[in-house]
Amino acid sequence: MSAPAVLTLQEITKRFPGVVALDRVDLTLRKGEVHGLVGENGAGKSTLVKIISGALRPDGGTITIEGVSFSFLTPYKARELGIATVYQDQQLVPALSVAENIFLGREPRTGLGRMDFRKIFAQAETMIRLFELSLDCRARVEDLPVAQKQEVAILKALSENARVILLDEPTAALSGEQIPFLFRLIERLLEQGMAVLYISHHLDEVLTIAQRITVLRDGKRVGTFERGELDKESLVEKMAGHRLQREVKRERKSPGEIVLEGNDLSDGKTFAGVRLVLRRGEILGLLGVTGSGAQEMLRVLFGIWPLREGTLLFRGKPLKDFSLPRMVERGFFFMPEDMRREGLVLPLSYPKNVTLARLRKVTHRHLIDLRQEEEAAGAYVRSLNIALPHRQAEVGILSGGNQRKVLLARALFSDASVWLLENPTQGIDVEARQEVHRLLQEAREMGKSILLFSSDLDELITLSDRILVFRDGRIQREITEPWNETPRDLLGCMLGGEKGEV
Repeated sequence: MSAPAVLTLQEITKRFPGVVALDRVDLTLRKGEVHGLVGENGAGKSTLVKIISGALRPDGGTITIEGVSFSFLTPYKARELGIATVYQDQQLVPALSVAENIFLGREPRTGLGRMDFRKIFAQAETMIRLFELSLDCRARVEDLPVAQKQEVAILKALSENARVILLDEPTAALSGEQIPFLFRLIERLLEQGMAVLYISHHLDEVLTIAQRITVLRDGKRVGTFERGELDKESLVEKMAGHRLQREVKRERKSPGEIVLEGNDLSDGKTFAGVRLVLRRGEILGLLGVTGSGAQEMLRVLFGIWPLREGTLLFRGKPLKDFSLPRMVERGFFFMPEDMRREGLVLPLSYPKNVTLARLRKVTHRHLIDLRQEEEAAGAYVRSLNIALPHRQAEVGILSGGNQRKVLLARALFSDASVWLLENPTQGIDVEARQEVHRLLQEAREMGKSILLFSSDLDELITLSDRILVFRDGRIQREITEPWNETPRDLLGCMLGGEKGEV
């Protein structure tokens, strides 16, 4: 016998100018189940989540929560009914502490009506211990790595006494060893009778944890499938509407001369004594847990954070000025993990985001030639297969996969020779992921030198010519033939075990 329905959506429809984002979509979420929601970028997943959470008002259909029907919800009403949402773009206030974010808007008060900070910190510490996290409840959120920000966002949702939790790409910012923790946390929620809607592009995760899976394509529901009805290949086919070609492993050519060489590198905080060699036409993978030094290395090399010790040679010459503008001038390009906050200027148009790093290429007499700018950016629409509603579209309205391609277009337009990439396929679908992999392989063949940090172990194996494993701020191992490794092998190295030991 099926568990009772907690949330039922019937014929939910949402239109935007020129686009039907959702076309009469049905979905039923049961008590004590994880229900997977999958689809390619632009399929309507995020729109559906926003309608359930009250952030968007549907144009048609009904939302029924435990027998009571609504034509729409407001954010306040959704929370009142026990619906909590953890968005892919975490809804946190950077300047506030962990504890203040968890209880934001519902802070305990003293008898005089003032915020009771002692109780706020005590209750936050209790939740952190309950879920066995290593968070400091007094730390400011802006100082936390992305993975810990995700933990704060989940705790915030749990603190709202939710009956329904919507998890939008919950593992996008988590590294391999943190994902089992999330799964254990979800199991605890199910034991308490909660219902979880799990939205993810990581199909292995969805197939593992979800009892049922609903597939969206082009705003329509393809179907809802019980666990065991679909394998990964058939699920991808349902999402795309056609069978995907397997990724082609291109012939690996011997890399060229040394482009970047670092000795005894240290940022004075997360890594020290690091030796780094990157060659022309090489993809060098970086692997490590949060705080291991792998991601921090990228930010130091781009001039975002200071290099405290060590020497760095670029094309055989010592680098002294590590300011961000100078690194851009030298041909360095950085794709951040949080591309919407750190990589793109969302209100600006597609052409302006592409030309941002090399404006002088489209500037005459100190004025931007708008026609030349549009033509230059337009060339990448075709070569990178970027889906735009029109050439002057704001990048903020594009899907995650297309936003990643906009950053790659910027790298190509600026003629960057050294690419520093931080989780370049995070939050995008299988088809877009394959497209980005193809573009990176072509960039390597063009002679670009690429440093690739990725939490996706399969991605590192597929793309890397070598992999440096960071642990406790130092390089613990260099893997010279990644294609002979398995994800389990890499995870074991990352966590400090022997090859294949987790």
